[in-house]
Amino acid sequence: MGVPAAGAGAQEVCGGVVVVVDFGELDGLETGCAADPADGLDALAQAGFAVTEVAAIRGMVCSIDALPATDCGASPPADAYWSYWHANAGDEEWTYSMVGGADATPDAGDFEGWAFGDGSAPPAVAPPDAAADSPETESDSGGSSYTWVVAVAALAVIGALVAWRLRQRRA
Repeated sequence: MGVPAAGAGAQEVCGGVVVVVDFGELDGLETGCAADPADGLDALAQAGFAVTEVAAIRGMVCSIDALPATDCGASPPADAYWSYWHANAGDEEWTYSMVGGADATPDAGDFEGWAFGDGSAPPAVAPPDAAADSPETESDSGGSSYTWVVAVAALAVIGALVAWRLRQRRA
């Protein structure tokens, strides 16, 4: 699955592009954060979603995280496909994208939305609300500091065990 949405107060806001995937009846709604995507498809991938494109149509998505679990063939059905939406920083609503994900160029602060269905409805969360729920980018998270603390603590424990073992052998 993709990156689950975090509670609004749980983390800092995404420092890159907020990605919203509304699986609808297939599997709910998830958000992610892409640090610096080259295009809309790259934003999906950077946010932790697995993407399969329609072979015959550049930039058209067949499945996200293996959903739907069908072969799209030349193109998915008109009433069951991944519609692509966009919102600029500060926008209150989604705009249907007139280009495919491979041709879009999202900037930091923008929102990328994908909704499964007949294309008539955007993701079920407004862009400002998606920003509050999006996980932060790794570079913004401070998570690497936490990782270092855990690594140093683990090394200290290993060092103490080695010292104890050497003392046991000498005794």
